[in-house]
Amino acid sequence: MLSSSGARSATSRGLSIRPPSADSVEESAATIKSMTNADIAVVFSRIALILELKGGENPFRIRAYERAATVIQNLPMDLRKTYTEGGLKNLQEIPGIGKDLAMKIEEMLKTGKLKFLQDMESKIPQGLLQIMEIEGVGPKRTKQLYAKFKMKTIDELVALATSGKIEKLPGWGKKSVENLLRGVDQRSRVKGRLPLPQAEALAREILEALKGTNLCEKLEIAGSFRRRRDTVGDIDFLATSRKPQEVMNAFCALPQVESITSKGPTKSTVFLHAGLDADLRVVEPEVFGAALVYFTGSKDHNVAIRRLGIEKGLTISEYGVFKGTAKNKGKRVAANTEEDVYKAINLPLIPPEIREDQGEIEAAKSRKLPTLIEEKDLLADLHMHTTFSDGSASFEEMAAAAASKGLKYIAITDHASPMGMVKGIKKAGPTLKQYLDRIKAAREKVKGIHILAGTEVDILKDGSLYLPDEMLRELDFVIASIHQSFHDAPESNTERLRKVCRNPFVHALGHPTTRMLGERPGIEFDIDAVLKEAKQYGVAVELNTSLERLDLPDTHLKRAKELGVKVIIGSDAHSVKGFQYAFGIAQARRGWLTKEDVLNCLPLQKFLRVLGRNSSSLRP
Repeated sequence: MLSSSGARSATSRGLSIRPPSADSVEESAATIKSMTNADIAVVFSRIALILELKGGENPFRIRAYERAATVIQNLPMDLRKTYTEGGLKNLQEIPGIGKDLAMKIEEMLKTGKLKFLQDMESKIPQGLLQIMEIEGVGPKRTKQLYAKFKMKTIDELVALATSGKIEKLPGWGKKSVENLLRGVDQRSRVKGRLPLPQAEALAREILEALKGTNLCEKLEIAGSFRRRRDTVGDIDFLATSRKPQEVMNAFCALPQVESITSKGPTKSTVFLHAGLDADLRVVEPEVFGAALVYFTGSKDHNVAIRRLGIEKGLTISEYGVFKGTAKNKGKRVAANTEEDVYKAINLPLIPPEIREDQGEIEAAKSRKLPTLIEEKDLLADLHMHTTFSDGSASFEEMAAAAASKGLKYIAITDHASPMGMVKGIKKAGPTLKQYLDRIKAAREKVKGIHILAGTEVDILKDGSLYLPDEMLRELDFVIASIHQSFHDAPESNTERLRKVCRNPFVHALGHPTTRMLGERPGIEFDIDAVLKEAKQYGVAVELNTSLERLDLPDTHLKRAKELGVKVIIGSDAHSVKGFQYAFGIAQARRGWLTKEDVLNCLPLQKFLRVLGRNSSSLRP
């Protein structure tokens, strides 16, 4: 992943900065509890975009804000906890966060706002901030269009695009305008849902706040969040309590709440500052398991198990499993736990991630549910970047960090890209030799982990690769990824990816859809055609676990499994804090993957044997 796009991706995720709180100790403390890493990353990304829109700014200053946004978005620890435990000193120990940025973080944590950003935004029409976030537009083109046409809203932009005026401008054309309109459409389709990594922080905050009231005996997050969908439209909480009304009062008074939609004795719905609803239901303790099955869903899964219940003379609802029909219900036979509910219809417990009515009922009936992959099954990470390209840590630091995670081997895969803004391995000059020398030096310094010399090479528009074969053959592991030309026709994209699979030096397709969660849905292509080509030529497909990608999506992973295409899992880490897998593993589980489907669950020697068809000498 190119880090410039990673930083920018945080700006379109449906998050907003909270309204300013009163300058009291109590309200400042409450704000610190509600401000998330994602909120702060959004602020820094927005500053970078506005600086670029204004023009004339030092590019290194813009890059500092972009990098800070990327680092914060990928931090495994909560900035609020970091700050409360060690103040500014702790914040400044985060890579890329100097004194100035640390002070800005402190201000946001204390007040829920950043005056520096507010001052900047007050001088720019708000519509321009939305326009420049559209895929294919950006700050420079926004500035050009505003200077010429003075448009201030997306609606005005669409009217201009359809009038034929824009395509006559220098640097534009019919294709550029088509891409602009496609970007507007994509923006409308991704709004209204929150990427799972951001929903996670928000949901856990609310969960912990409710636990802190000591009013709930049982408390779980349900819905699509519990099924670990890559984006969620709302967040569902399920609880038991002896004092449900007090729980509802506490829920509706949380600092994350912008407004109350409805409030009742056992169910309340609120609208959160983050831009989505949250529901809380309180049920009786004896039916908690049945309610958890019901409110976890999915709807299609629930329909399927209810149908199976009817076949056995049972009625299943959120209140339990009953003998008889819905009209003539008899004795309740199961409700306390989820296991009880499934056992009542002669099924084993089905993991929440695969409750989508996509074959899990049939697999459970035949006792053929897969043993889904777990994070502990990973033995390696096959996608990461160092300071040689756009990472923030050295070869040795990344290797040592991977070893500290318990990994047995890694592939360092710095970029090979024609893009001037990205360092890394270049087609001309001595960079490949320098790179291999650095890998060799890291191997000598960092013990206990095997380091493969890899690269993430750009797939060009015609499906060829940026590096020639004679350079690729010198590397141990090659990921080929698309970082440009996102708006071609599906047929062109399909052939582009199929052509890459035929290159004998490519081991894996990196983040194949190119999607950015909450920003763009990714390129369109025939997934079956690409997977069949990958299968024929022994090319794996990547599950990129970076928080803004989670690519391939779960449905594509399931299809890869069905067709026998192997998967690699890569963190796409750009810092020592970037080795994060939890959300990616959740998507792998949703795709029904077992450790047998994932190449980097293999011990090193077995992995090397699989790799042998088109690898280099795999230097010891």
